Amino acid sequence: AAVGGGPRVLRALTGCLLGALVLSTLLGNALVCLAVLRFRHLRNKVTNWFVLSLAISDLCVALLVMPWKAVTEVVGGSWLFGGHFCDTWVAFDIMCSTASILHLCIISLDRYWAIANPFRYERRMTRHLACAMIAVAWALSILISFIPVQLHWHKAKDSRDLGSWLPGTPRCDVRLNRTYAITSSLISFYIPVAIMIITYTRIYRIAQAQIRRISTLERAGGQWPAHGKEPTSSLRSSLQKETKVLQTLSVIMGVFVCCWLP
Repeated sequence: AAVGGGPRVLRALTGCLLGALVLSTLLGNALVCLAVLRFRHLRNKVTNWFVLSLAISDLCVALLVMPWKAVTEVVGGSWLFGGHFCDTWVAFDIMCSTASILHLCIISLDRYWAIANPFRYERRMTRHLACAMIAVAWALSILISFIPVQLHWHKAKDSRDLGSWLPGTPRCDVRLNRTYAITSSLISFYIPVAIMIITYTRIYRIAQAQIRRISTLERAGGQWPAHGKEPTSSLRSSLQKETKVLQTLSVIMGVFVCCWLP
């Protein structure tokens, strides 16, 4: 009994951890959606539309992908939901993951445009343009997921007729052929990551230039005998905010690459 209890305890612990992960993902993204939809000042900012759509894509991951994968992991890797749903699940997995990454890429572009040229950004980044960018992200995610998977283009030639389900085995196989693997990985990961690295690097440089200007003004403000305290304090506060932005951007890129690169 003691020998057999080890795997059961491990599976129970795995189930609890994965269940908590699914619930926290659902709750966190649901709160983001609720906040954007509930408060007018958040809805009025075009940037938050991208955040809302990103939260929806992550909600789809938590609803359509994570529960089934969690159950499969808990039962030791066996797929219990049949061959037809296996293909559907694979398509949902690719679609939701791609949509999430593309939205992160869009947000990085949006922030770069807003910082690099704020006046032109205010004129050109309208709700119609934001909706068009969101629609393109979702359409591209659907095109590289459901169509290839349902037509079995994602499988090797000798197993296209089998779909993702492997008869005689209790597993949902997600191995991809070389052409589809390269194409989907470029669209779903490498190109968005390259864009994000470029945009955040440029944002970093712009922020560094701002910090240097603030430091110069702060030193000049130190020469003001009577009224120099208030400007100096304000500039120091701005400098601290810029530094926090740089740290946040570094953490975002580091976590993103570490989680998705494997």
